Amino acid sequence: MGWQTLFSRQFLKKPGEHLLVLGITGGGKTQDLIWLLEGILKEAPNETVLWNDSGKSNEILLVAQLAPINIIMPEGMDINIKCENADIKKSWFTDPKEVWFNLEKGRVNVLCVEPFIRSPKNFTPVITAIFSDLIDLAHDYKIPVPLSIFYDEFHLVAPAKGHAFDKKHSSFGSEIQYNIERLRSLKVRFIASTHHWHKIRKGVRSSFNWFMINRGGSFSSEEQPKLSRFNKRYEKMSVEDAIIAFPNKTFTDIMKIPYYGEGSDFGYVRYLGKLTPGEQTSKPASIEANQLSQGIMT
Repeated sequence: MGWQTLFSRQFLKKPGEHLLVLGITGGGKTQDLIWLLEGILKEAPNETVLWNDSGKSNEILLVAQLAPINIIMPEGMDINIKCENADIKKSWFTDPKEVWFNLEKGRVNVLCVEPFIRSPKNFTPVITAIFSDLIDLAHDYKIPVPLSIFYDEFHLVAPAKGHAFDKKHSSFGSEIQYNIERLRSLKVRFIASTHHWHKIRKGVRSSFNWFMINRGGSFSSEEQPKLSRFNKRYEKMSVEDAIIAFPNKTFTDIMKIPYYGEGSDFGYVRYLGKLTPGEQTSKPASIEANQLSQGIMT
């Protein structure tokens, strides 16, 4: 039996399996995530999908080439998209819980919050509120499962010691750590990426059983002794190369990931508005992030 069959059976079609993509900036992580998204859409068509939009390189236009999308963003914000032959729907929320109630099967749901945040201090109250609600709603069986959450730069959600923006951000990392295995059992999984192993909180990174390794990916010899033996090999990989490591730490040969292009090849994306805590900006599309995080926007 080939690795492709095993990967489909043991990962793509199996809810709750977390996977972490590792590689340096420019090492091909976005293309990997698109490839994995395509696999989920084909092999697990009944799975609900959420893609976190980091705002980099018009990447949601790549997502829109694979499936209809539903862009979920804060009330008062907007997004201007030019992309031919794309099926795009927009949804807005005021209470963070509404993010999860706006999820639609049959579309890739795109969480569009980070592009409206311009300062690290504004990041914590909004993102932590959204994902804290995910944890609560999952425990209460109030979200559509199975659910796959694609999140580039996952260390922003679960930062390691010394990498958090503030104490609340660090505390939220511990909340993710406490719940990530429970989320797996509730059929919620993260398909995430980071450019450095040690940037993600230790208790969280140890919950990822699957890995996809790009150029420059590396592992700790203490935590992943078998995979770390090949760190030098990962350094020499090409941008289009990737290796999949299974939970038993067997791994594929170097494989070539299809090139899906850049988002700018298909059009452009413009984000309209800015989330700022405590004060209004001169832009009419602005709202207060501290109010949003408390779910009291009117």
